[in-house]
Amino acid sequence: VGAWAAAVAPAAPATAADVDPARWRGFGEDSGCGREVISAKARSQRQGQQVASLSDCRSLCEGLPSGECTGVEYSHATSFCFFLREKVQFMRHAPGKTCWSLASEEDTHHAEVFVMLPLDTVSDSGELKDLHDFGQMLDKLKWAGLDGFMVDVWWGLTEKSPKVYNFSAYRDLFEMARERQWQVQAVASFHQCGGNVGDSCNIQLPDFVLNADDIWYRDSYGNDDREYISLFADEVPVGGRTPVQMYQDWMAAFASEFSDDLGSLISEVMVGMGPCGELRYPSYRLDQWSWCGHGEFQSWDHNALASLHAAARSAGHLDWAFPPTVAEAGHYKSRPNETEFFRSGFKTDQGKFFLDWYSGALQAHGHRVLSRAREVFQGKTGISGKVAGIHWWYDSPSHAAEATAGYYNTNGRDGYHEIAGVFKEHGASLDFTCLEMRTADASTECLSNPEGLITQVIEATQSHGMHFGGENALQRYDTAAYEQILSYKEHLKGLTYLRLSPELVQRDNLERFKDFTTVMHGVGHQEAQSVDDVNVMIG
Repeated sequence: VGAWAAAVAPAAPATAADVDPARWRGFGEDSGCGREVISAKARSQRQGQQVASLSDCRSLCEGLPSGECTGVEYSHATSFCFFLREKVQFMRHAPGKTCWSLASEEDTHHAEVFVMLPLDTVSDSGELKDLHDFGQMLDKLKWAGLDGFMVDVWWGLTEKSPKVYNFSAYRDLFEMARERQWQVQAVASFHQCGGNVGDSCNIQLPDFVLNADDIWYRDSYGNDDREYISLFADEVPVGGRTPVQMYQDWMAAFASEFSDDLGSLISEVMVGMGPCGELRYPSYRLDQWSWCGHGEFQSWDHNALASLHAAARSAGHLDWAFPPTVAEAGHYKSRPNETEFFRSGFKTDQGKFFLDWYSGALQAHGHRVLSRAREVFQGKTGISGKVAGIHWWYDSPSHAAEATAGYYNTNGRDGYHEIAGVFKEHGASLDFTCLEMRTADASTECLSNPEGLITQVIEATQSHGMHFGGENALQRYDTAAYEQILSYKEHLKGLTYLRLSPELVQRDNLERFKDFTTVMHGVGHQEAQSVDDVNVMIG
């Protein structure tokens, strides 16, 4: 007999004999039992019969051949039991009906659920914003069963002068998590806020680095990008310290400030290693790029050219000492079939050499920064890094959009296995995005395949025996998005939902989010508050 999880209508409770509290999970009211989730295919395939009780309905399902029944929908009014062949992970109910889902090992896996806070939770002036409304939203998420929140701790706000640190606003914020018995995922955000999808703030890097020259990524047009210091300048002194030393000093100051909370209140520090905090090059800058261009290589600054020249000399090919030009590799908005490099050049010896150098430099940057993080935190709290979900052109031979971002995922190379190896070496988990996306909904014109990409990344983390964490890329509240995320649940250590907003805590969205959180937590997860509390909390 399998373990069961159920959504039970209070208006028609099962008998005591039917109910095992440890195996039941409660869901919101006022929606059709399974209506939002059970697909048309599942409805058309379901069969059933009259039964004497809900217990008989469940027993009949368990007695059917494997695969014939993975759940039931029982009507108390008609005593009819529907058998559902397609797996139902996420259900809501209505008075008069009860839904049960037969739980597999996957269902009992507990995955944490965190919510990303707004980027401007701490304002440009270094203060917490809208404390009253913000606190109310956190209380609603507490009812939904959340495990905690993720927040960007901005370098540009906390170190305005060299080695002078101010984390006071974040201490106040973290106390709000403690009051709710939550944990915090703190992001060491060494990048700028502003200029990317969803950015709602304008927080630049500290002036003492922002005003420096020759430390920025540069494209073939000579445009500098000051969102994040170029990895090719990792060892270049700026005011007496290299960028990597600055990152280490900042992390050491953070660890000292919150020393009593590491590993308890602060469960993880995500280490920013590029634009948007992701380990990548700024290959698709929004002021230059549009969907679904493959982006541009960012290898034209002085330090990058010097590195490439040295690599070419070592390879015995000084004629390979320059990156592909715009004429060869296109511009930000180009598509792979429009450029010689991404049609065929990437397969040549020179093309392979360039991609190996370019991706290798990114991985070396990951090694440098994560090794400093490991040295600072010494295992007292978890550390992680984030990899971008570049799903467009994934099904093209060249994987062009990934290549310009620094992920060498063609010519027989597995870019994600290599990056996961970097993270694993330093005891960091890997966080990945776009878990809500379905390939069937993606652009065929741009050869997008988010599900194939996510599967490859999951396999990479599994091969290294490391934790995998996920995020959604776009802010969605619909059941289809939640179900897509749930399809990866058995592989997830946790999910960080993007992002807290007034829309998320509206009643219907919040109830749906609570249902999702309950399923993520696994069968038998007990909620602390009753439906009566819901009316108080969300009105």
